[in-house]
Amino acid sequence: MKTVKNIGFIITLLCAFAACRETALEDFRPVETSAVQVSAGTTIKNVTKTNESLTVTVGLTLSGHASKAFEVGLRVNQDTVLKQLEAGTLKDVSAVSAAAVQIDNVAKVSYGSDVAEFRIAITRTEVERHFGKKIAIGYSLNDASKENNIDEKNSVGIIILNTAELLTVEDIHYLSFQTGGDIVTARDRQNYNSSSGGISIPLTVNLASFPGNAFSIDIVTDLDTVQRMVTAGTLPPNTVALPEDRFTVDDKLSFRSNASQATFAVDVPWSTINENEGKLLAVVVRLRNPSLHIVDPAKSFTTILIDCDNVLEEDVTNLGVFSVNRDNGGGPDAAEGSKKMVDNNFTSKFLQPDFTGDLVCMLVFPEPQKIGAYTLTSGNDAQQRDPNEWELQASNDGVNWTTIDSRRNETFANRLMTRRFNIAYPVAYTHYRLNITSIVGGTNLFQITEWRMIKVR
Repeated sequence: MKTVKNIGFIITLLCAFAACRETALEDFRPVETSAVQVSAGTTIKNVTKTNESLTVTVGLTLSGHASKAFEVGLRVNQDTVLKQLEAGTLKDVSAVSAAAVQIDNVAKVSYGSDVAEFRIAITRTEVERHFGKKIAIGYSLNDASKENNIDEKNSVGIIILNTAELLTVEDIHYLSFQTGGDIVTARDRQNYNSSSGGISIPLTVNLASFPGNAFSIDIVTDLDTVQRMVTAGTLPPNTVALPEDRFTVDDKLSFRSNASQATFAVDVPWSTINENEGKLLAVVVRLRNPSLHIVDPAKSFTTILIDCDNVLEEDVTNLGVFSVNRDNGGGPDAAEGSKKMVDNNFTSKFLQPDFTGDLVCMLVFPEPQKIGAYTLTSGNDAQQRDPNEWELQASNDGVNWTTIDSRRNETFANRLMTRRFNIAYPVAYTHYRLNITSIVGGTNLFQITEWRMIKVR
């Protein structure tokens, strides 16, 4: 009997516990709430700047606290910005390119929250392009997950940013010619480099602010502007446009990563210079379409002006009387005699056996010649026969000599290679001598194909 009573007592306790447990579960069951409505916002914070972009955090508004975590789809919507600008609803702002804007795919809403945030990034180049203005960026809310919905009346947001508050003038990555807006005059050995083929006018493009990723910019030549500059008196009256097919220039300039400067050149052959004696040749060079950054309008162009009479060079070698202190065994007129050194024939050469480092090659002119450069052409074989040390001296009496150029450890990388050597400060002299003191070595033979003397104006 006692056992039965105990069993009954236990059953009663179990029933009571089960009832309490059910009540407890009911007490802790989440309160069911209705879906929330999401509205676009225009509040921004946390503006972050890098060399490539500017990023802002944008807030969304919810009609209540989220009963579950969910997501809201997002997309860039510059069409609405353009329509509002056209209608006059939106004023005093500029619409940025949609391609320059990136937006988070979704805004994530946390459980229990009544707000959400997402990020919009715009390329720094686009912000710099509109510097000094207010810019507008539009976005749309696409859908909300987990049975939440979008407020159709507030499904589009437009963010207004004042670029003057985001950047300073010093922050802008302006691209400009170092000689932007100026005239670069090539004359009297200034602003150009000479070679056996012609002249090369180097131009430098600078990047302001901090350098970053590699990029490129187009190089465009403008001949039509030349005549207008002549008419306006900006260029001399005897200036003509450099013919389009008589010069070469790359159409694109590349900047390496972390580079603040890049250079290119306009090359003009001697034939073009010779054809335009008594004239000035001009071409306007412009910067266009950088793949990154923006062009400074005031320094986006430069004008090259070539004074043909004062860059012309003349090979005067054959005007002088040539001699050497020690010749080929067959004499100066032999097949490889000394005269082959100045015959302007690049298939012949001067070969001297038993070279001892004291070879003197002399040219004497009847009138003083202002030599601005000279060229040497290596032989057709045996690099060890090439000269590698020499000095060029000049005199007006054949007694008192001045060293006007000195070379050490020179090399000719190829056979029949012509190298040009410029005289730093050209002065007119009647006597010139080339003292060859060393060859590459491994032999006692010296050879050279040609020595030419270049007169400058």
